[in-house]
Order: sequence, then structure tokens, then C-alpha cells
Amino acid sequence: MIRVLKTAGSVIFYGMIATASPVHASEQLPNVKEGQGVVTSLGPNASAITYWVSQADGWHVVTTVDTKSPESSESGNHAVVRFSAVLQPGQSQSISIPVTIGERQPKLLIRRVADRIEVEQNSNLLN
Repeated sequence: MIRVLKTAGSVIFYGMIATASPVHASEQLPNVKEGQGVVTSLGPNASAITYWVSQADGWHVVTTVDTKSPESSESGNHAVVRFSAVLQPGQSQSISIPVTIGERQPKLLIRRVADRIEVEQNSNLLN
């Protein structure tokens, strides 16, 4: 029980750090540091923030996506979804945002390459 609370506490702590010092994915950082948030624009009405924390079972990568209905006001109709994955070296996670038929679908690829995390927008590696 204490271990679960300790893990949950560290994830919450790093989540607060990630939102306090975000970096934009377009800045092409060579190495995203533990707890450092990476902000990715997924179009005019969607964005994501991704961060990771190291745990005994692997690197916990957390991505929170915020989408807003184009018809809504600035303050309403948001849908916020949180994705979490434990990545080992060579593993990846992909996230896509649904759109109207015929529109280009925003995609996000998060991968662990050796001892670093890469966040790539609209990757050609996604199907």
C-alpha cells in the first residue's frame, strides 16, 4: 500500500513539474528530461502535454490531450483525456485525434529510444 501511494505521489509531483516548465515539441530537443513537459499542438482545437517518470518497472509516460469543439466558446466544451504507458527501450505509444472524414488526422508518436524519450508529431511511422 505504501509503495502504491509513493508511486502515485511521484507521478503527481512530476505532473505538476511538467506543467510548470513545458517545452514545445517543435523545438526539437535532443533529450527530454524526466518530469519535463513537452507541449504538442495537434491542430487549432487540440493540444497535448507529455512527460515521463522513471519507476522500477520502466518509464511511465503520461500524455494529457485537450480537445475543444470548434463551435464552442473559449471557456466551454473541452474534452480532456489522459493516456499512460510504461515503455521499455524500443517501445512506443501512438495517439491520434478523431476528425471529420477527409481531414488530416493529427497524430502523436511517443517512443523510448535507449535512454531517452522522443515525441514526434504527425509521424510517418504511424499507420
